[in-house]
Amino acid sequence: MCTSIRYQTENGINFLARTMDFGYEIEGQPIIIPRNYHWELEFGGDTPTKYGYVGTGRRMEKFMFPDGVNECGLAMVELYFPNEAKYESQPVEGKINLAPHELLSWVLGEISNLAELKERISELVIVAKENPLLGNVIPLHYMITDETGESIVIEPDGQALKIKENPIHVMTNSPEIEWHIKNLNNYIGLQPSNFKQKSIGKYAAIPFGQGSGTFGLPGGYTSPERFVRAAYLLQFTSQAKTTEEGVMSILHILGNVSVPKGTILDDEGDDYTQYRSILNTTEKVYYLMNHDSNRLISITLTEEVLSRKEPTIYEIPRGVQLTNLN
Repeated sequence: MCTSIRYQTENGINFLARTMDFGYEIEGQPIIIPRNYHWELEFGGDTPTKYGYVGTGRRMEKFMFPDGVNECGLAMVELYFPNEAKYESQPVEGKINLAPHELLSWVLGEISNLAELKERISELVIVAKENPLLGNVIPLHYMITDETGESIVIEPDGQALKIKENPIHVMTNSPEIEWHIKNLNNYIGLQPSNFKQKSIGKYAAIPFGQGSGTFGLPGGYTSPERFVRAAYLLQFTSQAKTTEEGVMSILHILGNVSVPKGTILDDEGDDYTQYRSILNTTEKVYYLMNHDSNRLISITLTEEVLSRKEPTIYEIPRGVQLTNLN
């Protein structure tokens, strides 16, 4: 599952945010990968990170990340893309061969902005390779933004990788982004203002109360429903003026597409929102709220942590944070 949005404040602070919805317990931790950190690709080759980055990840034999933002302000998230993602079956000579779960780490460590990614996308191929944590080949697609606020999508379809523009600034799961955007044509009647009285024969129909303009807004947790709901909320939520207001607005939007534990069950168990992350591409700050806490934490990419020799791993605080007023 998962939902991702790109959000901007009035003063130009740019964010990429996501819910991490999954049936397998990821047990991720906030991790900073410093500059010049070397890691081995699945298909061979030692790759040093040109740029440091921060995200929620997990250390196996090496680090794996489903989201992150680098020191240049490039932010990227990967989301599940079932029945749609198609990869190369074998490595391609003369290309940079990456497993599906490696693309994000490679991009954040190597690429500074979307313009550079567009120039270099032809160098890359994604090759089917089992994820060491899950033991299968994960079907993924990716949403990316930078300080400009432009957002793009990469959806592997078995052909050469290509960049797709994302004018809605929302991504969920299958089907492909073009389908989701066209599906919005079914919801052009949604509006934040209430409908007026309407005559039906001699009968005067009036709204029962507030919110009549949102009648028909999907409320379920399927990928198309979450896409429409997130697009509506992103379009009409009052634009924040400051960074803090922007973070609060994003949390309210993501709260409307977050999956409470126990409401979606699959073969793996509970598919729920394990965490929500907000990636500030302007100020290079990573925000995280875990399912087991109402506390929002933040990590800033400072020169000190980017210059360290080894990754920095943080513990996530748990429990409810209360302010007692009496």
